[in-house]
Formats: sequence, C-alpha cells, structure tokens
Amino acid sequence: MNRSDLIKLLRSVPYDTLPISDYNRRYIRRLLPVLEYYFDIYERALPSVGREKLTMVDYGGGHGFFSFFAKSKGVGQVVYVDINPDSVATVQAVSDYLAQYEIAPDVVLRGDSQDLRLWCEQEEVRPDWVMGMDVIEHVYCLDDFFGDLFSLSNEMKLVFTTASNPHNRRVVRRLRKVMKKDETLFWNQRRAFVKERFPQLSEDELDYWATNTRGLDFNDVLRAVESETPNLLRDRYNTCDPATSSWTERILPLDDYANIAQSYNYRLSVENGFYNAANTGLKGWVQRLYNRSLAKNRCRSKAPFLYLRFEPQNANTRHLD
Repeated sequence: MNRSDLIKLLRSVPYDTLPISDYNRRYIRRLLPVLEYYFDIYERALPSVGREKLTMVDYGGGHGFFSFFAKSKGVGQVVYVDINPDSVATVQAVSDYLAQYEIAPDVVLRGDSQDLRLWCEQEEVRPDWVMGMDVIEHVYCLDDFFGDLFSLSNEMKLVFTTASNPHNRRVVRRLRKVMKKDETLFWNQRRAFVKERFPQLSEDELDYWATNTRGLDFNDVLRAVESETPNLLRDRYNTCDPATSSWTERILPLDDYANIAQSYNYRLSVENGFYNAANTGLKGWVQRLYNRSLAKNRCRSKAPFLYLRFEPQNANTRHLD
C-alpha cells in the first residue's frame, strides 16, 4: 500500500466509535492532520533495503501508526510492544477494523523490555531492528532497558527518536517548564508515600525525603529512605512519575547513551531530525531553511528532535557528538 492510500485509510477510521480511551482518541486527532510529516520521520528510521526479511520491534508503540506504516512498507514481521493497556487496546481495535488490508502488526504485546525479552526467548525470535518513536526519554532505567534489548542479539540494530535534544536550548527551556509543573504533583505523591510508610518521621523529614527522592519510583523511594540514601540528580530539573516509573521527557547528555552502548560493544550515531516542510508562512520558511543545515547534520542546536542509532561496533558507522 502506498503512502497516500495509507493516510486516507487511517483518516477514514471511525475512532470515536471504536473501544479506545479518550486520551488515545485525542492523541490520534492531533496526529491525523500531520500524518505526512510523521510518515517522513518513520521513513527515515526504517532500513532502506531488505525490509521483507526483517523482524522489527515497535517499542513503546503507542497508537501503533508506526507499526501500520512499517507493515505497509513491506517489513516482514512487526512486533508491537507497549506497557500501557489503553495503547494496546487502541492498536488491537484499529487492527481489527482494518483487518482486510493486512497492515496490522503481526504480534501485539503488552509489557516492557523485560517482557519483550522473555517473549523473544520463549518464541525463539531474534529481532533485526528495535525502534521507538519518542519513548527512550521516558525509560526509567536505561541500564536495564539496554541490557534486555542487547541480550536478544549481538547483531541487532536500534533506532530511537527523541525530542529531548540537550543541545536545543529552546527545547530544553520548554521541557523544563513541563518538568517543574509535573514535579509539584510528583513531590506530593512521594511525600504522601513516605508518610504512609514511615509515620514516625517529622514534617521536616518528610519534606526532606520528598525532595531528595526526585527521579525515583515508589519502589526506589522506599529503598532510598530505608537506607538513608538521597537521590542526587545531575540535572535537577529531570523528574519521574513515581507511580508509573516514567520520566517526564528526561534530558540526558548524548554521551550517556553512547557510554551505555559502548559497554555492550555497540556504538551510537546521532542524526538531526527535521521540521515539517509543509508548514506555511514565515515560520515555515525559517524551518525549511533550518532543514537544509539539519540534513547535513549541522546546526544540532536547532534540531527539533534527534535520531539515536545503535549498531554493533563492527558495523560501518561513526560516532557523532
């Protein structure tokens, strides 16, 4: 199925009548008008040749549109994975509605990287590619995450997009505003949790631990207080939902990703993302001008998002700072 036909098909789905969550309906409504742009993002992420022989994992697949796109582009086997049950239900509902077109992911899993690893081991599946669109900045523990993924194969390649570009000051300022807002809620949640588990603590002590367990989920908050070990974040703005273990668009130095990859004999290459070339007016003109430099992997401070590509050390790739 060609791109224009897939766009028409996805826009024709009666999402309001399908058994999916209101959040996913709202997200899809925002996505549908700019599908062309997102398909450009997906296209660059996919390998250019040999797709029909590949097993690809769409990790943290959310609404599933990347999985649908990959199948429409001839990827042999697509495994969709997401920990959110509402997202999984959305993909299943849309897949059922579009069943006759054979563009649904071949496998739909609910879970995280550990669940994916266990499923691959049980089914004796060795993914060729693992890809995630705007998910890596939310992963709670990158060491565990990459450990699970790299255990599946020493030849597998990984591609992630992330809008948490540490070089783009405008993006950083915007994301930190979101983090500050989220942290107000998370701080109260951590304080209430500590108060329930440690009723003997004073009000000042509760404030201390609510502040110094920032970036931890409830399990690690408990361990931190029990061991009297405060959590020290290098970036004091980063914050994590203690209930879901999901970071709020965490901003990390690119070297952090590179160092983890190196420990598994992988290397990281970074590519600039791009703006929507269909935007109009002065804003669109400026963005198209930026795109010319971004395409040459220059001007990283202007990139709206980044591609993080992980390949085995023996692959023909080079590290980009």
